[in-house]
Amino acid sequence: MIAVEGSTPRGVGAAMIVSGQAVTGTVGGGALEYDAIAHARQLVETDATWLRDTKTYPLGPRLGQCCGGQVWLLFERYGADEIDIVSSFADVKKGYFVRPLVSGSTPVHVVDVAGLSAAPGFVREQFQMLTAHSDGRCKFANGAGQDENWFLEPLSKKRLPIYLYGAGHVGREVVRVFEGLAVEIVWIDTDAERFPDCLPAHVKRLVIASPNDAVGLAPDDAFHVVMSYSHALDLEICHAVLKRGRFRYLGLIGSMTKRARFLKRLGALGVSEAMLCRLTCPIGAGGPSSKEPGVIAISLAAEILQLSEAPPH
Repeated sequence: MIAVEGSTPRGVGAAMIVSGQAVTGTVGGGALEYDAIAHARQLVETDATWLRDTKTYPLGPRLGQCCGGQVWLLFERYGADEIDIVSSFADVKKGYFVRPLVSGSTPVHVVDVAGLSAAPGFVREQFQMLTAHSDGRCKFANGAGQDENWFLEPLSKKRLPIYLYGAGHVGREVVRVFEGLAVEIVWIDTDAERFPDCLPAHVKRLVIASPNDAVGLAPDDAFHVVMSYSHALDLEICHAVLKRGRFRYLGLIGSMTKRARFLKRLGALGVSEAMLCRLTCPIGAGGPSSKEPGVIAISLAAEILQLSEAPPH
């Protein structure tokens, strides 16, 4: 999906892989996908080199979908040799996959603007604007005519950095509910035995004697979630995050009573009122009141994902 207008089932960058027998991924919307898959399978049967095609879908008038917006899809057919080239880009997981929308041209793997020396000037300008944001967005670059349009796509998505302190029952559920989403969890505890034997791909384990020391390893836009086995340890971690002052979210598992006690103790440790206001406790408070680990984890995930879409402080 290279461009959208109005209400659409997915956003720019949503993608599918279609073969004669299978489909992976989704661009959203039953009728849209049905037509897109059928068109893709027609293209699979051709043998042109670097074949590309674009289609515009007015979702309401053409497909009868209630969202009523409009999407532009880019279709790309890959033969065996072409798959090898594109796979070599993906293996690097750095930079951008850049190509014109017309057929016949080899795409390029670009890490910096110097790699686009042969591309039109407007493509280089759009690339510089895109990389300045450093947020993993795709870009549909409009040329003077339809045949001069390009698409710029990051080889890896920006993932939300989540620092999860505590490998107990709720921590395990938090890890589970985020599986398959664009997050990277650093899972922190004092004891290796507390972790499950197998960790999913979106999780890195960190065993450390003083978990509050892990706060300094986090990027400035990290989401810190505190749920260790000890209130004293929770307090040390929260103090370290608030003292550092550079974070996107600080969530502490617990009740309103625990919140009141922590605010009092953190204030006594010299944390300012402005920083104390940034402590979220209980976590996932906008969700159900159940104390089941799975419900807490789902409520927390919703809270973090909503916050991730809002502008940073």
